[in-house]
Amino acid sequence: MDARAYRLGCLKECAVFELDFADLLDMKSDILHEAMSSGNHQKLTMMAKSLTRVPADIRDVDWMTKLQSCGYVPERNTVWVLEGILYYLHHVHAMQVLETIAACRTSACTVLLADFMNRNAASLSQTMYHFYHDSPDLLLPSIGFSQAMLSQIGDPQAHFGLLSHPQNLFEKLRRLPRSVETNPEDGTPCRRLYLVEASASPDDHTTL
Repeated sequence: MDARAYRLGCLKECAVFELDFADLLDMKSDILHEAMSSGNHQKLTMMAKSLTRVPADIRDVDWMTKLQSCGYVPERNTVWVLEGILYYLHHVHAMQVLETIAACRTSACTVLLADFMNRNAASLSQTMYHFYHDSPDLLLPSIGFSQAMLSQIGDPQAHFGLLSHPQNLFEKLRRLPRSVETNPEDGTPCRRLYLVEASASPDDHTTL
């Protein structure tokens, strides 16, 4: 469960909105309340300026309307975090979400942080994973983002303290071009998880 609003000091001037299923938000609220009231836990302090939980299903077409009804203002600069969600959605729903976020660029600066599986990674479970893209850094500009930077786990900007070792799975994948689908060393599929940062602004929209 995400707890960025309680962990990141950089959010002190930010209004944070969490959108999820109602029952999950209720469960998370109960867990946090228990942690904050129990003497056996370190006291949690809200780091963000505010936190609003929005019960909604991101697969529904009205999720943005529900978000706005809870106080979200599209005209304000926004960072969208889609972590561990897109590949669970069917293609039509994932694209609807991405296009809805991209449309916000007409009124404010928009930054998207998301992770994408490639086709080989999604094939690990065809019942669990549905949406994938082998080139999200090309997909996002095609729907309105002006810039998209792609990283793989282990890259300098996405290292996360990993041990550097030639046998590390992430190191092996980084050494292979993204166009390579099968590892020539052992014949296994190259299953990649891409971390993507994309941005757009009203100025980009006016020049399209």
